[in-house]
Amino acid sequence: MRVRKIRNIFFLLFILFTTVAFAQKGEEYSVDERGSWQERVYFGGGFGLSSGTNGSSVNVSPLVGYMITSKLSAGVGATYQYYKFGDFSDNRYGGEVFARMNTFKQIFLYSSYQFINYNTNIFSDGSRRTIARLPLGAGMSQPVGSRASLNFLAAYDVLWDPAQQAYDSPWIFSVFFSL
Repeated sequence: MRVRKIRNIFFLLFILFTTVAFAQKGEEYSVDERGSWQERVYFGGGFGLSSGTNGSSVNVSPLVGYMITSKLSAGVGATYQYYKFGDFSDNRYGGEVFARMNTFKQIFLYSSYQFINYNTNIFSDGSRRTIARLPLGAGMSQPVGSRASLNFLAAYDVLWDPAQQAYDSPWIFSVFFSL
């Protein structure tokens, strides 16, 4: 029940930030298609930290992308997650290949192919599995400088299987930076 409340709060915050973004003057993304490749590369990622009475978690997800055109970019990323709940702890790691299409001002469509390796049994050590994820979604990018932006994303993992127990929901809500 607590997880559902947290998800609902993130969803409401996403809607709030999207509404605020539409109220502000949007900027079109521009890439000099004759410019050097260094001007088209961007870096970013996310960091998450949570702690409670039952446990804690840390998430680090750096990424690097390349602006193919003013509207289309693609890139790769890595993920490391540490979970500790009671006596159980797990080090999860994985990677992703993503594509992002800027559609209207700060709104973008997003897709990625991800994989994550995790411990499948909280009662024993050593039993690990790697699963694939295919999140598809949309987001909003709020510029905070000439190259920096704060990004909000809502995506649905179309490969999600509740029997795999790596994630308890197919919905992904994230906030990340890009430079």
